[in-house]
Amino acid sequence: MPTFRDWLQALAAVLVFSTVTSAIDPAAPAELPRIGQERTMNRYLTEEEQTKLLWTLKLHSGDPLAARDYAWVRALRHSGLRIQEFSHISVGDALAALRSGYLFVPREHRKGWNRKPTQDGKLRKPPKDHSVYLTDALRRALQDLLKCRFELTGADCREFDPLVVSRHGTAMSVRSYQLRLSAWAEKAGLPPGVSPHWLRHTRAMAIMQSSTARDPRGVVQKALGHADIRSSGVYTQTPREEVEAALDEIDVGAAGRVTLAALRRAFYGRAAA
Repeated sequence: MPTFRDWLQALAAVLVFSTVTSAIDPAAPAELPRIGQERTMNRYLTEEEQTKLLWTLKLHSGDPLAARDYAWVRALRHSGLRIQEFSHISVGDALAALRSGYLFVPREHRKGWNRKPTQDGKLRKPPKDHSVYLTDALRRALQDLLKCRFELTGADCREFDPLVVSRHGTAMSVRSYQLRLSAWAEKAGLPPGVSPHWLRHTRAMAIMQSSTARDPRGVVQKALGHADIRSSGVYTQTPREEVEAALDEIDVGAAGRVTLAALRRAFYGRAAA
């Protein structure tokens, strides 16, 4: 249930969101961010937070389970997959991806496959097959996951066996992913509430902030597999770290600003001395 604070945050984002949307497509009407979109903008990792998390994982990577976690966190970070989709990846899927350069996600493993009727009784459209391009970083993460799987199980595996396994050699559950990441995030000193889905938002924000593509929002849509580009529009809002830096600059910078008049007074003071 949205709180009064949620409504205020959504209202405060309207002006910024409208400006950015118009810059992307001046002919398109600006859309107001929804309450859920406002929450999304707080549920991703900044560059500093990503560094803290990955460094913490790497420090403990001498432990086989920590090394496995280090690999799947990187894989989620560079693929943008939902954790439900990622948890279905098999050894064969990873090997095929390394050969073809694309990680295939069948529609049966995607969100919305088990469709439920809408409130008016209509069936939602089924999801489509999705593929994720293998960047060098994602390729290395998949290779590390294959290596970790062999070290944890110590046995040959079949192509349809799960890629990421528990200490018992069985597929990791979604809940296990959530608990493991939450524990690592706490150890790294990150804000509470970090979940695997934050890494999906992190991927989208990285594209929006760093891509030089003509239409970064379109890149987000293709990379994350959004059926509707409006789902990608939430990432066009001003990132929270930019908002925080701007506010710090206003409150601290104004008080400490050095003017030409102040410099001239200081100059006269030195000359007089």
